[in-house]
Amino acid sequence: MHLTRRSIFHLALRISGTRRVCFLLALSISSPAQTSPPGRPSDTRSFTIVVLDENSVAVPEARVRLEGPSKTLQCETDLAGHCKFANVTGEPWQLRVDKEGFYAFYLKDVQNSGALEIELHHQQEVQENVNVVESVPAIDPAQVSSQEKLSGIDILDLPYPNTRDYRYALNYIPGVVLDQNAQPHVAGSETYETLVLLDGFNVTQPANGRLLVRPSTDSLRQVTVETSRVSAEYGKGPAGVLSLQTGIGDDHYRFAATNFVPSFQHKNGWAFDKVNPRFTASGPIVKGKLWFFDGLDGEYDKVITRQLPPNANSDYSDIVWRGGNLAKVQANVTTHDIITGSFLVDWLHDDHQGVSPLAPPSTRPKVSENVYVASLKEQHTFSGDTLLEVGFAFDQYGLQQAPIGREPYAITTEGVEGNYYLRADNTARRSQVLANFYVPQQWHGRHDLIFGTDLERLSYEQLFDRSPISTLRQDETLAPNTTCLGPASVPPSVPPKPSPCALYSAFIGAAPSTIHDSEASAYIQDRWSPISRLLIEPGVRFDWDQIVRRPLFSPRLAGTYVLDNSGNTKISAGIGVMYESTLLSLIAAPLEGSRHDYFFGPDGLLTRSVLTTFSVDRNTLLAPRYINWSIALERKLPGQVFLKTEFLKRDSKDGFVYNTFAGGGATDFLLQDTRHDHYYSFKVDLRRTFRERYSVNVSYTRSRSSSNQVLDYSLDSLLSSAQVSGPYGWDSPNRFISWGFVPLIKGFDFAYSLEARTGFSFPAINQQQQLAVPPGTYRYPRYFTFNPHVEKRFHAKGFYWALRGGFENVTNSQNPYTVNNVLGSPQFLRFSNFDRRAFSARIRFLGRK
Repeated sequence: MHLTRRSIFHLALRISGTRRVCFLLALSISSPAQTSPPGRPSDTRSFTIVVLDENSVAVPEARVRLEGPSKTLQCETDLAGHCKFANVTGEPWQLRVDKEGFYAFYLKDVQNSGALEIELHHQQEVQENVNVVESVPAIDPAQVSSQEKLSGIDILDLPYPNTRDYRYALNYIPGVVLDQNAQPHVAGSETYETLVLLDGFNVTQPANGRLLVRPSTDSLRQVTVETSRVSAEYGKGPAGVLSLQTGIGDDHYRFAATNFVPSFQHKNGWAFDKVNPRFTASGPIVKGKLWFFDGLDGEYDKVITRQLPPNANSDYSDIVWRGGNLAKVQANVTTHDIITGSFLVDWLHDDHQGVSPLAPPSTRPKVSENVYVASLKEQHTFSGDTLLEVGFAFDQYGLQQAPIGREPYAITTEGVEGNYYLRADNTARRSQVLANFYVPQQWHGRHDLIFGTDLERLSYEQLFDRSPISTLRQDETLAPNTTCLGPASVPPSVPPKPSPCALYSAFIGAAPSTIHDSEASAYIQDRWSPISRLLIEPGVRFDWDQIVRRPLFSPRLAGTYVLDNSGNTKISAGIGVMYESTLLSLIAAPLEGSRHDYFFGPDGLLTRSVLTTFSVDRNTLLAPRYINWSIALERKLPGQVFLKTEFLKRDSKDGFVYNTFAGGGATDFLLQDTRHDHYYSFKVDLRRTFRERYSVNVSYTRSRSSSNQVLDYSLDSLLSSAQVSGPYGWDSPNRFISWGFVPLIKGFDFAYSLEARTGFSFPAINQQQQLAVPPGTYRYPRYFTFNPHVEKRFHAKGFYWALRGGFENVTNSQNPYTVNNVLGSPQFLRFSNFDRRAFSARIRFLGRK
């Protein structure tokens, strides 16, 4: 093969569509030495393919295929992006490199020059060259963990409610259930049992474990969920890992804008609805060396909830403001050193958070939240395949909550009235340092050894101020400026006459407080491939924190085996021990003060009073321990249909939970490690891929999530009942989801999403806030939603645009979000706040080609 510099340049334009052809120029310089002289046998030696992305970052798990006249060789790149072939002859080969999320790379007449560096380009919404093709989907033999993904393009193509918030897209990842507060429950777990990573750094809220980081939907490159067979690299999340990977610029300037036109709504008349613009910009600062990315998004919502009581003459409305920005810079300092820095800021203000037909705006608090995440990471490549990664990150989460007035807060059998009772000002912080060291070895096969450490310092500052709560009996009301115990201006005392209340709760003893925690972790992980079709992944992890103060070792073992030579059938299995990180809010609960409850009989006379306190004895606590095991089968069926079935089982012991110890007119809630959670699931996934980015995805899951102590007590959620067993509130035994993006006719595309599942369970209580029946007795109705949309992409005035319109809940299924759960109320089991049919539209500016 003989290539001139000019022919190679044209070949690069045809294959990659970029101007970066350094690797091909190097090939042309060395090409005369690659061709064996006529009549001589071809030399045999090793051949290393190095796969990098457009920013010279190593691309792991890329499928490399060499096809020659007499045989075909294939392998996958390691963490350093290297793929080594032994005993490769000097004859011409055809090279193809694929990885989902990238454009495929193809090159003819490649000869063994000892090493070849190639460049894979991430898929873009607008293809920059008509000749590029997407990588062919395939079963990945190197993928050990139970993993589900949504690419950034998938998230943009997928129609779902609230497309401004990526968390709602998580609902269409098999194994993830979203609750009514947009919090994900991975594999039936509490939200705080999932480790959340943003570009490799832990961003799980340190105090309560909630998912609060919200980078712009348009800034995400990939979202990955791992629920089982998780590497020892990851700890502190016994339910699995939720990883958010954001984009970065390259040598092309790109601009995009979404939903920059406001919308209107018709609910008892026309009104302003919302505007939630999103803008992204990326490109080079110094070509080939320094790049930037910026994702800006904003939101203004006027949320109108139809008021259901017959005497209502207006709708409930709420105003929500939100803004956020993600800024990133990557610098290739040298060919061996890459530094990436990022800063994320999110803020939100809600005038009446949680408005519903049972809770009018006056009863809801105004809430302000802020999130700050800053990170810096360096990746250094040594000689050979050795790789070192070090990083530092800082994240902070603030919450301010306040009532909008001073009226007494009262709970009735038909809802709530007055002004909210709680004022809060909380801040949680984390400082994190991590290091990972990758060393490949050869001994009875290939070993990919990874060592790592993670150090974190956490703090939680809290300030709570609670006013009394009055729980009224049926058809009773409070007189102005009075409480259940008499006039509001005098100290509480036994009322001289019958009270209209069933329960009166007063809070005392709260003061500002701060708690700290330090965490240290280390791990070693091996990926051993004794033969080409077998991969074994043993590992062990060490964790320690300042609160529990016990050394924790987590051994794990998993593997995959490819059953056929074609690579179309794979079986995976694994088992591992995992520990849960300590929630600071549980440890800080005793510092919030105490609660004094006064109980009244049907005649309105005081029957008893109970003082409730919370306490923690750190010396007696054991860390929550989980055992997770699973087995899965993947098979490529005819017609490019991919089948995956999996059974997963997770059991825990020593889980943290507050238990009651009553006596002498007082109840002390003591934090203990007596909770045992159980989860199992069997799921079947089908995926059909088409040309370009089109696909159809279907998943069914049969599961159960339960606990021997299912109640979570706090001063704000204090059921006057002992712990009981039962299902968690997000338990959904039967769940079917599907989404797809397929071509129609004449340039139109059809996108849809569908979910059908068992309704969530909810507790039934009496008028004294006592649990009336076991958990799981009552459930919301079956949930069903179908969201079809049609999209048209077109070119106008030199730019590319995408216009989409469709319906959310097109069948107008009555999916309620609230229910009257007070046993004995005339409105008991009355559902409200329904998810109704709505038309939505989206316009996107995609820039130039």
